[in-house]
Amino acid sequence: MTTAYLNASDWLTQADLLANSGLTTITGGKDPGAGYGKAIYGDFSIMMPAAYSLVRNRNIRHYETISKDGCWVCYVDGARKDLKDVQFFWGSAAITQRDYTLLHEDKSKKAELALESILADLAVLNIPDGMRLEISLSNHNPQRWDKEIKRRVQGIHTFQHKHPINQLLVTKTVEIVVTGVYREGFGSIAYCLFGEPILTLEESEVAIALDIGSSTWLITVFNGNGAVIGEHLIENGCGELHSMIAEALDKRNDGVSLISKDVKHSPSLVNKGILDGTLTYGGNRLTGKNFEVEYAQCLDQWWSSQIEKFANYITAKNYLDRAKYLVAWGGGVSLPVVDENLAQFGFMVLPNPQFINAMGLKLLTENMTGVEKSV
Repeated sequence: MTTAYLNASDWLTQADLLANSGLTTITGGKDPGAGYGKAIYGDFSIMMPAAYSLVRNRNIRHYETISKDGCWVCYVDGARKDLKDVQFFWGSAAITQRDYTLLHEDKSKKAELALESILADLAVLNIPDGMRLEISLSNHNPQRWDKEIKRRVQGIHTFQHKHPINQLLVTKTVEIVVTGVYREGFGSIAYCLFGEPILTLEESEVAIALDIGSSTWLITVFNGNGAVIGEHLIENGCGELHSMIAEALDKRNDGVSLISKDVKHSPSLVNKGILDGTLTYGGNRLTGKNFEVEYAQCLDQWWSSQIEKFANYITAKNYLDRAKYLVAWGGGVSLPVVDENLAQFGFMVLPNPQFINAMGLKLLTENMTGVEKSV
């Protein structure tokens, strides 16, 4: 059973388990995501902010940086000669730097930085030295990026990172084989049709899937063979909701807000308060603010607008009457109240909604390599 570790204690336990697992080959699936990248490696899962920051002064070593959702990596040598001695931050470690790139702001970066993303995952997971990784990835345009991703990712790579437990600088070598590059969301379809008995669809029947992500809502209509027969992208995913809440907090005129009235509230800290389940902005008594009221108000406005666009598309195309299932996945389906709203519309919210695409990609890797499906 794959487990997502969400706190430091479990992360360190995971890092110790994988390092001492004795594994020499591991299968995986990588969903680069928009706000967060999600991946499954064997029986271990990882989620980190999809953010990158290049270390421009290579004489400065930043190997003190590693956590459950961010790290420093140095590419030592290997198939990517253009990366020799390049250092970079990934995830939360990148966001703390002055100069960083969010992958969703330039979709080409999901392909161009695919190897860096995987190496960051492997550093945080603390894989054994000498491992072979067989992996499938997703991309918004596999026809355009398939060959380029394989060229950048495949091969033998030696890299350095800080050991999460003993805090020493370690050098690892990994061989990576890319078994496939699939369109975004195809892993989710594969998993719910062929990985677990979640949906029972005949070839002539269809399901409508709604993927609520950080930057978009993606509607996919597919049949029992997994063939996509309709697709539509709606802009303004959860990131838009976070920005709306941050702007609402900017307009507060209570005493605490007036002290920092010239400081713009951060959507990322809003997101953190949602993920923590506290609906509180900031972590100290001066800036800490509960935003339950703003959340409710902004959610209602955001949800009404987005669900109307969803309804317009599926009714205009006559998909709604034909659909046997309405299914939902993606990080946004777990937002407070959103799961209730989806249930009211008859959606089936699938288990592990953030990881289902990565789980399906791992299943596709196993099918390509003949590995028995993990249970």
